[in-house]
Amino acid sequence: MTTLSEKIWQRDSARVIMQEARKQFRSGRVELVASRIGMASAHYSLVKRYMNAWWRKPLAVWHMRRAVWHISCALVASPSTNALSADQVDVIATILAKAPRWLGGDRACAMSLLDSALYLSPDKDTMKPHTRALMLITLGEIEWHVGDKDGARRHYTEARKLVASIEAEDSADRERQLVRVLSAVGLFFYDRSGLQGQHESVKMIRRALGLADTVSKDQAEKIRFECSRRRITV
Repeated sequence: MTTLSEKIWQRDSARVIMQEARKQFRSGRVELVASRIGMASAHYSLVKRYMNAWWRKPLAVWHMRRAVWHISCALVASPSTNALSADQVDVIATILAKAPRWLGGDRACAMSLLDSALYLSPDKDTMKPHTRALMLITLGEIEWHVGDKDGARRHYTEARKLVASIEAEDSADRERQLVRVLSAVGLFFYDRSGLQGQHESVKMIRRALGLADTVSKDQAEKIRFECSRRRITV
């Protein structure tokens, strides 16, 4: 049976993705916090898809609003943030960091969750390398936007150093997560490096796209869109 994550990765229609997400949510097979986060993730997966054309942006806004609402419900239902898994913190922090304040985004909350998970949690040294890398990327992105450029570069550099560990990771979605890390780190340093740094970044981006064409139509579409914006030949 095709899972919800498979439907998202392979860019199934929004209707199919949301039907599967709601089916799982209503089934009661997953505990409340996890089911809320699952719904939020499904909504969020469709946001960038609708941001590529101005006439579809209202749909992106609606999906982001719903993603934030489910995250808020999950945080209320959770006995404490310490009870959340590393993967759940990753999803929550990403959505809170990406959503604008008028839709319920909260960068301060996202930074607090990420700092705790990355540096204070008892599980900080046992989380999967790709989860740690994605958290570092989200934290770095927030820091860049609030003016902490050095912190942002430090955390993106730390994420880049985890690429080899992600390649060796024993997880079913290793290659898909590697695509996310390679593309995010590559685009960050492409935008903020000199010519030599851009050359290395383009190699990472091309590698991410080549892998995405095999394992994730959704990520391949996003990478091509970002490359087109920057006039990067891939």
